[in-house]
Amino acid sequence: MNRTCSTSIAFLILTLVNVVTGHATENNTNSATEKYGAVERRFENGFRAVLVPDIKSEQTAVTLVYFSGSLADPEGKSGLAHLLEHLLFNAPTTQGNHSLVSELARRNIAYNGNTHFDRTIYHTAFSSDQPTLNWLLEQEALRMHKLTLTETDIARELPVVLREKELGDSNHQKQLAQQILLVVTRFTPYLRPPIGNETELRGIAIDDVRAFYRTHYRPDNALLVITGRVDAAATWKQLDAFFGEIKSPKIGPPPAFQAASGRESGDPQTSFRGDGDVASLSLFYPLPNSVDAKQIAAMGLMSGLLAGSPASRLHESLVSAGQAASVSAMPLLLRHAGAFEVTALPLTADSEALEQLQTTLAKQLQSLGDTAFTQIELERAKNLIRNEALHVQSQAAAFGYRLAEFASLGDWRLWFESIDAAQKMSLAEIQQTAKTLFQQGLPVAQLMSSRHAANVMTDQQSAVSHATSAEPSPASAPASSPETAGIAANDAPAAALDAQIERFSINESLAVALWPKPMPTGRVQGQWNLRMGTADSMLGKRILADLTGSLLAHGSASSDRQQLFDRLVGLDAHLSMTPMEDRLAIRFDLPAQSLPEFLGVLIDVLRHPALPEQGLKEVGNQLRVAYQSQGTKPQVVAEEALTALTSPYPIGDIRREPGMAEALSALERIELNDVKAFHADYYGANGELLLSGEFDANATRRQLESLLGPWLSKQAYQRPPQPYAALAPGQHVIKVADGAHGIYTAQLRQPLQADETDALALMLMNVALGEDTIQSRLGRRLRQQEGISYGVASKISASAFEPRATLSISASYAPALRQQLAKAVHEELALLVKDGLTAAEFDSAKDTWRHRHDLSKLDRDKLFAKLNLLIRLRRDMRYYADINARVEALTLAQVNSAIARHINPDQLLEVFVDTNNEAP
Repeated sequence: MNRTCSTSIAFLILTLVNVVTGHATENNTNSATEKYGAVERRFENGFRAVLVPDIKSEQTAVTLVYFSGSLADPEGKSGLAHLLEHLLFNAPTTQGNHSLVSELARRNIAYNGNTHFDRTIYHTAFSSDQPTLNWLLEQEALRMHKLTLTETDIARELPVVLREKELGDSNHQKQLAQQILLVVTRFTPYLRPPIGNETELRGIAIDDVRAFYRTHYRPDNALLVITGRVDAAATWKQLDAFFGEIKSPKIGPPPAFQAASGRESGDPQTSFRGDGDVASLSLFYPLPNSVDAKQIAAMGLMSGLLAGSPASRLHESLVSAGQAASVSAMPLLLRHAGAFEVTALPLTADSEALEQLQTTLAKQLQSLGDTAFTQIELERAKNLIRNEALHVQSQAAAFGYRLAEFASLGDWRLWFESIDAAQKMSLAEIQQTAKTLFQQGLPVAQLMSSRHAANVMTDQQSAVSHATSAEPSPASAPASSPETAGIAANDAPAAALDAQIERFSINESLAVALWPKPMPTGRVQGQWNLRMGTADSMLGKRILADLTGSLLAHGSASSDRQQLFDRLVGLDAHLSMTPMEDRLAIRFDLPAQSLPEFLGVLIDVLRHPALPEQGLKEVGNQLRVAYQSQGTKPQVVAEEALTALTSPYPIGDIRREPGMAEALSALERIELNDVKAFHADYYGANGELLLSGEFDANATRRQLESLLGPWLSKQAYQRPPQPYAALAPGQHVIKVADGAHGIYTAQLRQPLQADETDALALMLMNVALGEDTIQSRLGRRLRQQEGISYGVASKISASAFEPRATLSISASYAPALRQQLAKAVHEELALLVKDGLTAAEFDSAKDTWRHRHDLSKLDRDKLFAKLNLLIRLRRDMRYYADINARVEALTLAQVNSAIARHINPDQLLEVFVDTNNEAP
């Protein structure tokens, strides 16, 4: 969990994109249209494809949307569309009868699927490569019309879907929202969740699956969106070859939906109550059933006006006024109806506070129709939309998914049209929108009480999980190597990359790497791990560091919070500053031309923060609510227990996660003078700073040296050592009050450093053991064969600094299956030790490693992540070439020998968190 709290506005529908124009090529399609830089073609069989080529991107994303979701489930067969989505990932489409997901993983293609009411989406993204794209398009075409589905497939995947359903059932707020959606939209089919119910899922037969597949998985019911770098002419030829010849079934168009009918209440309920992990109040206002660009634009602008900035209406009236910890506002748009949701988190979790907040929020929203917005507010909301749009423009995967979502609403062009409409909307129009939206009648309210509010301050063993380190995991990037390595043939790509990167230090405390891109990108991304203190000097200061870092967003000595916010939006800059252990993790992404001004703004905030008293109160409230919200989540309880069992450090040590009571107690004691003193003593030009993109390296270096050279911290930074400490094996069962699913975590630790041969061997082993949720030994056993877990994974993390390597295994499970889970994990590890990897597994693991670590084939984002660790180690890219060469040289015998030496299931430290009282 990220303990810094900020209002999060989900601009699901509010983005603008500027892309290069595609060009038509000859083909046998019936029609082609070109608008907004995107080219759509409709083939003779009804299949449509949209290409949005971007020569500046280093990624390609392929998003295939079928316009049939859970509303198309036949009556009595709820969950059928979602079950079929699962089946299509595992059905064999490749040579050797391998499942599609195994081939996707081997080729380093990120993949996912999602079924909602109106559509089913299959989404993939990868480093741009035309042969990979050609292969993927062929697989998607085969999935569309040539799959053979069997009863065995259903028997294998149904338990997995039931485990996924249990995860959703544990979210009480989500369950309640499902009921509210029906009342707000008055569209009865929305009462049935897309995942279905267990009884009907168990009643789905193979004939039902095949009939749904034939009816809905057809070319005239699909749209394929390709974004990022792509050879348009070559891709159109591939699309014509793979999809153009698929025949649409002669059974008429697929029905829009066949959802079971239900009764509508004549006097609908207007208030729903429940218990959850965090107390919250949400008000839902119905939207018109028709979706058009102007409505979408108005809802997006309303989101920004209400909760999009520090000066937004609800932020000022509720958060700044001390009546709520945070607020958010966002539209939910569906093909048949929609709603506008406004949510506030109370400062206290009791029922009286919730009811008072409900009254206050409802009155404020109702008054908006008669209280005039200003032109400044409207322009700020328009800028927010533009800023978010430019950010999406730079991400091929997000862009493609956004177009697919809009296509499911009716037309992908709505995305562009709504942005145009937002920029043209007048003050009078948005004022009328507020009047129509908030004065139409009583909203539907959702009041969520915190199930653990009463004892949150007294539970001394509670803990909250921090955000994980942004450093690359050694499982994908081993973190050390020999001190010297000559440039062999396989070092050529590394040497070429090193030649592009300028490295230098400021004050010998800040390591800087500047990586200007040879070809224009239009954008710059940056990452700065600003490190502070030592293990001794930071003792007891973890919460103080968190609070100080979170308070930086409240402005500088020269700009208040709103001025800072507006300036960043004007620069189209996305900036996050997240406290993490002994550092402040700073990430940013912005247009290249904005970099010089942005660096001045950022460094001004870091060196001369405003640190206002009012800001301290707000951030303190947000952190307090965040800690209190985590108390009984199984995942958090498991992480807290694991920390208590594995950490050799005392309470208050920067290397140990603080408990919830400890954190809340510290928050109560911290005063503004403490924050100012901490900043003055611990902040300085420390850590590692990376920049990549289109910029002038010489000018940027001069600017950084000028701005940061004089900035020294009084407390110098020194990395807190984390030497190896053995774990005590055993099983620990922790009971929580409720929850439909349990959380399993296990660790096995060995004194191995990341550059040791055995550590590299174990990393290869983990590819086969559990790196992939589906296609791995643990995945096949726990998910595919026995249906114990929806999500199971293992990883190897090895330190670059000390001999400390850890095998971690995690899984969700149904509480009744705890014993079965423990037995399966132990048996799989025992088999691994006894027999080792097979030759096929070993070859596959090496092949996977090559795809993921070949420096000549990785896109800039992946290389940028690798550079983050290198700069801390003061190493160059040839380090990775050496690691790759050493992995390539490993033999099956070496890997299996390492497994036998270091893997022992009897030495596992295991934690089970669920509602079952039985011992494992």
